[in-house]
Amino acid sequence: MIYFLKAIYSFILPPGLIIVLLALLSMWLFYRKKRRTAIVITAMTILMYAISTPLIGSAALQPLESRYSPPAAIDGDVYLLLTGGSVQGTPEPSGIGSPGVYTLSRIVAVAELYAKKPLPILVSGGQVYDDSGNEGQLSKRVLTALGIPAKDIVVEGESRTTQENARNSKVLLERNGYKKPILVTSAFHMPRAMKHFHEQQVEAIPYPVGYLNSRNASWSPRQLLPSSSALDWLSVALKEYIGMLQ
Repeated sequence: MIYFLKAIYSFILPPGLIIVLLALLSMWLFYRKKRRTAIVITAMTILMYAISTPLIGSAALQPLESRYSPPAAIDGDVYLLLTGGSVQGTPEPSGIGSPGVYTLSRIVAVAELYAKKPLPILVSGGQVYDDSGNEGQLSKRVLTALGIPAKDIVVEGESRTTQENARNSKVLLERNGYKKPILVTSAFHMPRAMKHFHEQQVEAIPYPVGYLNSRNASWSPRQLLPSSSALDWLSVALKEYIGMLQ
């Protein structure tokens, strides 16, 4: 019963609701003999349905998230954390301003890695938009709240793009004498990040975290149900593919 209800929810909430409305509009146009317009709307409905399913979103993410795997052992001299968004002015236990979902998953991963093997942490990320906070400083605040000493954290708080992350991080890596950075970022973002660091002649060790796509999931009818998260997956994947063209 619960799975039946979830399937119903998929079509009464966006984007499923939009697909249903488009389908109804298409049928009404066919009924009114407006065949050409109806065909266009039908094509839009099919396209909207397809890109809203986990089947398509997962297929777009999988090549990105499977490109690199976490190393078996921690073999480096600094954790290099790339931020991925933040929100300004929001209340949090450690202060005002919130790391975004992707940034937070990377922060937690670095904190776990630090607990296994304490190494200096270089956080790279600045303020991208007027309504977002400084991602590097927010990340440092959360890391210290999780018990990591502030003396072990260096912040590069100017970068707004992955290209700038690589360029600005290289300066601080060389200034502090770090030779083997362990690059920590979301699995979907790792291919683009590695590309830009390679262009800067920085031989980083990839440590992907925050996977969106299950590696062990088998096919199920749920993959054919439209959802906003699947649409987000596709959007994230397309952003990464476009970013790698730069």
